[in-house]
Amino acid sequence: MVAYWRQAGLSYIRFSAICASAVRGALKPKFQAVALKAADANLKVFKPKAKFLHTEDQTKTTMDDIKMT
Repeated sequence: MVAYWRQAGLSYIRFSAICASAVRGALKPKFQAVALKAADANLKVFKPKAKFLHTEDQTKTTMDDIKMT
């Protein structure tokens, strides 16, 4: 049995966003402002500096390199 949102070609994230928008739109105006403010999301992305990235010239430890005691 496939979920109806999947049959419509939606991902679960998109489906839940549509549902949340519908619920916020159905609220009374005094509650709608609070819900819209709470729904506002902020995202900050940090990219690592080049010196912290893994490079191919670094050695990799394998299980054969570890001595069992």
